[in-house]
Amino acid sequence: MSLPILIKPLSFRLGLFYYFSFALNSSKFYIPLFLFLFFNFGQVISQTIDSTLIRINNSYDSLLVSDAYTIDRLFYKHSDNVLVNNIGPFGSHYYYPTTYFLYQNNLIKEKDDLKLKFYQLEGVKPFTNISYLNASRKEQIFSIKHIQQLGTQLRLNFALKKVSSPGAYINQEANNTLFKGELSYQSLKGNYEVIFNNEINRDFYELNGGLADVSEFENKLSDNERNYDVNLETSNSYLKRYKYALDQRLDLFKIQSDSLRNNTFYIKHNISYDTKSKVFFDNEPTSIIYNSILLDSLTTVDSVYANNISNTGFVGFKSKEFLIEGFYQYDYINYFQSYGLDTNYVNNYVGTRLGFKSSSYIIEAIVKYGTDGYRANDVLSEITAQRKVDKYNLSLIAGYYLTEPDLKYINYTSNHFEWKNYDFQKQSMLKLKLGFEWLKPQINFAAETKVLENALYYDTLAMASQFGNNLSMTSLSLSKKYSLLNFYFRTAVVYQITSNNNIMPLPELVGRQIVYYQKYIFKKALKTQLGVGFSYSTDYYGYSFMPALSEFYVQNNKRLGYYPSIDVFLNMHLKRAQIFLKYEHINAGGSLNKSYLVPGYPQLNKSLKFGVSWNLFD
Repeated sequence: MSLPILIKPLSFRLGLFYYFSFALNSSKFYIPLFLFLFFNFGQVISQTIDSTLIRINNSYDSLLVSDAYTIDRLFYKHSDNVLVNNIGPFGSHYYYPTTYFLYQNNLIKEKDDLKLKFYQLEGVKPFTNISYLNASRKEQIFSIKHIQQLGTQLRLNFALKKVSSPGAYINQEANNTLFKGELSYQSLKGNYEVIFNNEINRDFYELNGGLADVSEFENKLSDNERNYDVNLETSNSYLKRYKYALDQRLDLFKIQSDSLRNNTFYIKHNISYDTKSKVFFDNEPTSIIYNSILLDSLTTVDSVYANNISNTGFVGFKSKEFLIEGFYQYDYINYFQSYGLDTNYVNNYVGTRLGFKSSSYIIEAIVKYGTDGYRANDVLSEITAQRKVDKYNLSLIAGYYLTEPDLKYINYTSNHFEWKNYDFQKQSMLKLKLGFEWLKPQINFAAETKVLENALYYDTLAMASQFGNNLSMTSLSLSKKYSLLNFYFRTAVVYQITSNNNIMPLPELVGRQIVYYQKYIFKKALKTQLGVGFSYSTDYYGYSFMPALSEFYVQNNKRLGYYPSIDVFLNMHLKRAQIFLKYEHINAGGSLNKSYLVPGYPQLNKSLKFGVSWNLFD
């Protein structure tokens, strides 16, 4: 059987899109380009910023070397105190077993706190953070983040992150590249603003399908992980996403109510191009992990492409405290499967966005309704609220989402899977999350619940399915920071309840404890932290992973969790540099030789890691 076309025609990536693709493929090209921008163009323009603003250096230092950021760099495999579940090396396919991560749908994007805090400081100076991590398994992570105000009207910020993780077992490597950039311009009078956004994700995965015989691993027949057989020795996949967006705002006229307040009527326009692709090279179709072979028993390539051109127009009104917008959105989507669908369709939405801001309250709400097209009658609504005072912070997130299933759930054909689910109904989800932060005693509490109807999931055969009854899941989390003499403690506990442990598998209890001894040495020039981190969860039936779909699916054969993960670390701060050593999963081996984060994919063995993070600004 002839193979499908692997690359769509050039009409999918013309001009600028093809240029950026070339740039990310060629490290010889983009690294010199970044260096040129940093040390030439950026420095020349930055000279227009007042260099006498030395008095705010303390504000910069307190922001950049705070333990809130440095501890996160140490434990980068965690999110909200929960350890990641992946299929081996860092950068591979993953999920976090929490209510927040499962069925995640956020309309109101989370703000970049670091960027916002920098812009709020008086006289924004160029800031660059460069971080590098190296592990004994040849795992490498490199990231660079840059924030800069170019004169008085231009702002630039971007982040580049590259991950290279060979893994320990056969055919387990993961390589990721993520680039996000934003360039904004605002007129001198502030009545016109334009923002260009760019996001590029490129992920390469070697997919081994897990161990062929887990009993060999559990009985520790070999000390060398590469001696264990895997289900797929040469299969792999590419996931790519390119997104480009241009936002413009023009103030039409203002109504001045007094000398300090202006009520402004404005229009906005957003146009974006978003292209996604997934290509799976199936070199072992006869593997036992597949239930059927539909097309070719020798080798095949399954691919899915989706391109979206979106136009959104806004009409709005804003004052010092209030904001209200009405908008219309038109999406044109081209969707293509190598053995199945090849179609075009549209989506039309109308909606409104509301906002309120005062010295202690921030409230934002958005509602979208699908008027026509594939997502006709879809409803997406969300509200966020924050109250900040001297002693505590309160937060609320509430949302209701009624959405048509993605095309992959409705109609899909590949070498191992085929379904046509035209009877699937819209999935609905109601979510509510409350947060409380008590500042002085450093206590955080959060409660989140989600209720779903017609939940979409992949069943025990990795087939797209829908559960017609209601499902719910709830989590309660509590964390506390405290100290005794020179010892510092961070304790976090998450308690979770799910109405269906098969479709929504969650550990009932997740715990995390960090303890370290802190001391200033060399005339207080060097801050040192020597400590240990402990992560634990109760056992549960976590998701399995299907390489041919690049999706996690439910299973009821293997319980995960119950085996703790312990790391020891030495963390040092020298002025604006952070240097750390970490011995990760030091307790691996022995009875822990049954520790899995995903069924068939053992948690990787102990590893010594070295990292450095350097903050640069004038």
